[in-house]
Amino acid sequence: MNLFSRKLLTATTATTAAMALAACGSEASEDAAEGPIVILASATPHTEILEWVDEQHDEFELDVKVIPGGPEVNMSTADGSADLNYYQHTPYLQDWNKETGNNLESFAGIHIEPMAMYSEKYSSIDEIPDGSTIAVPRSTSDFARALLLLEHHGLLSLDEELDPTQVTQITEASIVDNPKKLEFLPVEDQIAIQSVTDPQVAGAVASSNFAMQAGYNPTEDAVISEEPEGNPYVNIVVGQPGADDSPQVQALLEALQSKETADWIREEFNGAVVPVNQE
Repeated sequence: MNLFSRKLLTATTATTAAMALAACGSEASEDAAEGPIVILASATPHTEILEWVDEQHDEFELDVKVIPGGPEVNMSTADGSADLNYYQHTPYLQDWNKETGNNLESFAGIHIEPMAMYSEKYSSIDEIPDGSTIAVPRSTSDFARALLLLEHHGLLSLDEELDPTQVTQITEASIVDNPKKLEFLPVEDQIAIQSVTDPQVAGAVASSNFAMQAGYNPTEDAVISEEPEGNPYVNIVVGQPGADDSPQVQALLEALQSKETADWIREEFNGAVVPVNQE
């Protein structure tokens, strides 16, 4: 079954910032129009994209806080410690809102980081021995995404009766056929890629941003990968309801979604990061 034929609404890994914000003692401005926009972002590629955009535009000023990973980032945005964040995809946000009772909103989809499996031992899925262990992201949405990736490449089959809009239903129990008898090792999303060096692990599934941070080239080093076309895992800019009413925020969103930014992303990341704007 095609990975995207299920039309699963899922979400690009989140990151942790509460402690970092406390350490630096910085809080978001009460009105983003009156000062720099405080935005929490992953180092790669999110911060790099924001810094490039900030250099090109005078309509807004950014105060980018680089965060390593974890759901606390959304809480820092919800409690007003930051104006926006840029590090996750829609299903992750949906899961977080549902679990916490918050109502953060997505304001713009910017880019896709195709998820892939990496291996230090095997260059093809055909080489992976029966009974091998695969490290996968632990978060509900990206664990499901990893299973869908493996299904798309014929390594397993999932229950076709699953509701594709309910990402929390896709768990290890959803596997109906596992011909290689693969074992799955859930690891925190941001460090799953590091499991690739574990001698007990045949491969590790991770998003491109974490792979690039670990020194991998997603377009050259991946054993299997998602297709960017029709990919629903778009990385988004997120904030409290109404945060996008600020003229500064509106200008930022327009700049991030522009053809100029899309062209820069394509040139800078050479296919490892795919802009939503395909003009």
